[in-house]
Amino acid sequence: MSGATRFVGTVTLLLITSSPSIGQDTVVVGARTPAPPGAELPAGVAAALVDFYNSTSTIRFSGRTRIPAERTIGGDVAILGGPVELAGRIAGDVVVVNGDITLLEGSRISGDLTVVGGIVVDSEAGRVDGLITTYASVFRYRHTEDGIEYLGSTREREPPPSRQRLRLPSWEMGESEIYLAARPYNRTEGLPLVLGPRIETGGSNPLRFEAFLIWRTQSGFDPDDKDFGWEVRLRQFLGGHRDLWLEGTYWSVVDPIENWKLTNLENSLMLFFFRRDYRDYYKRQGWYGRLGWRARSLFGSFEYRDERNRSLEARSPWTIFWNTDDEFRPNTAIDDGNLRSLVLTVGIDTRNDRDDPWSGWLNELRLEQAIGGELSASDADFTHFFLDVRRYNRVSRGSILGLRLVGGGRIGKTTLPAQREHVIGGVGSLPGYDMLQFDCGVRSSGLAGTEPGYGCQRFTLFQAEYRTGLRFNFHWNYAETGARFRGDPFSAHFDPTIVLFYNAGAAWDSQEGFIDYLGKSDNWVADAGAGLDLGGLGLYFAYPLVGSGGLNFFVRLTRRF
Repeated sequence: MSGATRFVGTVTLLLITSSPSIGQDTVVVGARTPAPPGAELPAGVAAALVDFYNSTSTIRFSGRTRIPAERTIGGDVAILGGPVELAGRIAGDVVVVNGDITLLEGSRISGDLTVVGGIVVDSEAGRVDGLITTYASVFRYRHTEDGIEYLGSTREREPPPSRQRLRLPSWEMGESEIYLAARPYNRTEGLPLVLGPRIETGGSNPLRFEAFLIWRTQSGFDPDDKDFGWEVRLRQFLGGHRDLWLEGTYWSVVDPIENWKLTNLENSLMLFFFRRDYRDYYKRQGWYGRLGWRARSLFGSFEYRDERNRSLEARSPWTIFWNTDDEFRPNTAIDDGNLRSLVLTVGIDTRNDRDDPWSGWLNELRLEQAIGGELSASDADFTHFFLDVRRYNRVSRGSILGLRLVGGGRIGKTTLPAQREHVIGGVGSLPGYDMLQFDCGVRSSGLAGTEPGYGCQRFTLFQAEYRTGLRFNFHWNYAETGARFRGDPFSAHFDPTIVLFYNAGAAWDSQEGFIDYLGKSDNWVADAGAGLDLGGLGLYFAYPLVGSGGLNFFVRLTRRF
């Protein structure tokens, strides 16, 4: 039995066991138009689709494909992407993934035609002897050594394991839940706990309502008003695909000034175990309105913000080690006051895998224009940008080259407030140097925490990383070495990754623009290093190439970028 026969058999079984009303099913058989958008691809169908594509007897094509009238293909055919134009004949079953197929005059498919994430155009012009089956769902996949692997639904991922949810009774027109989460541990709040209801209506354009109370546990069990925050959010989806939405939020939260260098988990664990917090924080209270969108690989939002910003002092949360009366590093002061601004975010994400990419782009640009308010008794009138460009390239079967360019700061001559300044140095940016080392003298001045100031007005960082895998296999019977020993207690399989990296960056407070300042080689600092990624745990060494300093050792719980 061919892969496509098994695939269509799975489809037929799903139809038989589904609801009596075929109009409510996610699969449309014998139709020339796709199923309604938003329906999730059944797991059994996805598995059958992967088996069909990975079969050694399947003939594979990728991207734009045209089969001319004079050509006949004998056997099953699978096509990734598209569009597909068929003028010739295929003596077998056909599967098209994430693309449309046009059947031209005189074309013929002797088997079944299955289209996932696309449509059949002009099906009457050609001839299909078998069934035509269409799915509206986009098929998320990645390439493997054997073919492809299904990555699951395009719907929003479930919350991380640290979040606990108490289910309330389901509604016919939606769902509701009690949401409980712990936010990042920090030296100004302790462990913030978030609790509240989340309600979502049904339909293709649901309305979601969230109302969360935030308890800043640093105060212990005798909190006062300042130890509580809140978030009340209303989101209305538009367009029927959950790809466009309007959102309004009223909040009182504590946010880090910068969070792009370390993950929330890494910074929280450093504080909890070793009494080191590498972020600085400020309080934001007010509201914003947002128009957000995502369409395949594109995403973005446009916001109006009206908020009050306030400085916070470092407190003394409990830690595992060195839990003494010594004070934490001061939390830098910001420019307090009211701020009204417009924020535009645009980006593109074509990575084949979000957690472990080896090909594609991840680009994001954020622009903020202050349009009113007062910060430190001065009119708020600044323009700030942040740009993050990443490219992942597979250079061999087990090797990847990753490139990243990050930059940000003010546009024009108006000085940025402290809460929009930048710092580089240490893990996440320049690991050959100390954390927060390049801050334009803020922390060495002795005024950190008393006068507004966090870092530099502008910065640029370039990162390059080469990753190559190693494979170790051991088995008690040496004659079988190299085979698969799954389930054998006397075998071992180990796939660490060697990582080589180079970083170069600059940060400055002068009036010089990016081109003028970065054009002088003396303004750059750089480091290089190597490490071993064990899959979720990375052990690295870095050495500064400019200035003095020794070899630095550091640990990461995720990929560097």
